[in-house]
Amino acid sequence: MVDRLRPADPEFIGKYRLLSRLGEGGMGAVYLAEAPDGRPVAVKVIRPEYAHDQQFRARFRSEVNRARQVPPFCTAEVLDADPDHETPYLVVEYVDGPSLNEVVAEGGPLGGGSLHGVAVGVASALAAIHGVGVIHRDLKPRNVLFALGIPKVIDFGIARPLEPTSFHTRAEEVIGTLAYMAPERLDPETDRLITPAVDVFAWGAVVTYAGTSRTPFGGDTPAVTAARILTQPPRVGDLPPYLAELVGAALEKEPQNRPTAPELLDRLLVSGAPSAPPLPPELRREAEAAQQSGRYRTGEHQRPRGRRRVAVIAAGALVVAAGVAAGIGLRDDGGAADDRTSQAAQPGPAATASESPAGPTFFDPLSTDAAFGVQTGDAGACAVKKGLVVTAKDGQTMMCGEYAHLVFPPSQNIGVRATLADARSCATIRFRATADEGEADYVTSGYQVSVCADEVRLTSTVAAVGDPIATARRPTSVGSPHSILVVTTDRGAKVSVDDTPVLEGELTESNLLSGRVLLGAEPSGDGRAKVTFTDLRLRSGTDPAVPPAPAFATGDAQLTAGVWLLYEAHQQAIVEQAEYVTGAEYCRRYAVASTSPKCAKTTVPVYSGVRVALPVAAGVKYFDYRNLPASCLDPETHAGKCGVSRAVFSVMGDEFDPWAALVTIRAGRVVAVAHLDYH
Repeated sequence: MVDRLRPADPEFIGKYRLLSRLGEGGMGAVYLAEAPDGRPVAVKVIRPEYAHDQQFRARFRSEVNRARQVPPFCTAEVLDADPDHETPYLVVEYVDGPSLNEVVAEGGPLGGGSLHGVAVGVASALAAIHGVGVIHRDLKPRNVLFALGIPKVIDFGIARPLEPTSFHTRAEEVIGTLAYMAPERLDPETDRLITPAVDVFAWGAVVTYAGTSRTPFGGDTPAVTAARILTQPPRVGDLPPYLAELVGAALEKEPQNRPTAPELLDRLLVSGAPSAPPLPPELRREAEAAQQSGRYRTGEHQRPRGRRRVAVIAAGALVVAAGVAAGIGLRDDGGAADDRTSQAAQPGPAATASESPAGPTFFDPLSTDAAFGVQTGDAGACAVKKGLVVTAKDGQTMMCGEYAHLVFPPSQNIGVRATLADARSCATIRFRATADEGEADYVTSGYQVSVCADEVRLTSTVAAVGDPIATARRPTSVGSPHSILVVTTDRGAKVSVDDTPVLEGELTESNLLSGRVLLGAEPSGDGRAKVTFTDLRLRSGTDPAVPPAPAFATGDAQLTAGVWLLYEAHQQAIVEQAEYVTGAEYCRRYAVASTSPKCAKTTVPVYSGVRVALPVAAGVKYFDYRNLPASCLDPETHAGKCGVSRAVFSVMGDEFDPWAALVTIRAGRVVAVAHLDYH
């Protein structure tokens, strides 16, 4: 339903001109707006009372960053956001169609292909959402919209000021939301254990509503509905048998007994499923893209098999395949295509690129202050001298890591080498750190591993209050480096030192689902602490060998890349292999719906997902094309070929972050950078 703007509504939010109201909820109002290019978009504006809450702003910023990583497979694409606006706002793709709630209310229960399409579309969206470490938390028929018959899930993973269980809303809204809530959401103790399984439960309830016009546990009051969710079997009516079986599995009381969203999708798409009607071609393309894309691969490719064998293949083929599988090329000294590139692009072993984890990877030898910057503060200092050297003052914990561009999903592994200066020093690794750079408490929230001379600890820290999870007595010598590996999943973490497992513990904080990684030092008692870190390897997923470090991290190469950081004065760079394709090619290649805004873009970057911190050579050369494009632009590479000064090169204008460049690397050092003509 669309309503006129109210007198108090602004004319613009940021650069978006408001046209009408689409709805209003506990968090704020949603407007139909016009983007500067004339495209209609939906803008969610946060209520002023929450805009003044700095903790809410930080959470909003963090969760928007994660939501922007969700691919547009049966979801409304997140286009823009401004957490620092007077009233923070979020901009998403406008889906011009009715909600599932409206469709069922007006036309009655769905059946046949329509019902099957809802089941597949919502499962596809959840597979994509969960693939980047996001949990929807409020899936219901009102958040499933139809665009040209294709279901799209909206309103996922963004901070909400109140959990629905608080009942601080109108009675009909409580009942409407409560009916789709998993049992663990209704218990204050287990609500801290929220996992993607809550969305799978909601999927079962949504599909039941779509096929019967009733929720599986609905009652006349919130108390009755809650009691049925906790104690009664679901009422699934006359759903088709194949669907009733899946819905029943999704509505299991225990979250560990429910299938995952990818497993739901696998079973819905399995060839020859009895009584499953055919899908519209466009919906099947979207579902299969969510199922089969390299970052969100499910099905047979996730079933147990020889991971050691996979890692060996990756070492031989994926050195460049993380980007090359999408067409990214490396060049040797003569500019010819690297033989390894052409081999990796062939069918066969390069297909193991699908084993790449769903999320970012970052390699940093810690030889420059690229990601873990030099700084001093009340708690201590961070410096770079043959590694990242962290010193903590008496009784303080000093954390380093100002690079805020990488947010890791729940499944992650962290590898680093650490040297304790003395018996009082503990090496600390903070993961799922949720606050952003610049926030007063940006180092205080997250899980933390501490490796000390006599013990190893795992704790959770929320708002500066530490909560012990697990402790193990173990001697760690001082003055020599030790390898530390932390492997995390949705529910737990395992810590190894020098390839020996030391401890494991549960991760149960509901607001620490994903986040950044920080390195630091703390004293085991009174006094100061000093720790030196080297060879940092941050990977999404639980396999510490996949993907391997790319060859250019230590060798020679020339590659197209997104450059996240290039700072000659401190001899540091952060690059990520990339390919730049037209929007039409992007949508064709990844089976994205033709209605996606990306399809109309002139250029869409396809990033490898692997970022590498590299030192910059003294006397690095810069090449540009913008002053004389007719003679300074190489038509084959789209790269500038006229040498310019650093001052001329550094005028970036309106180019994006990361900006596109042709980067030349020798022995793992950046020796030349050329602007690419991609806008």
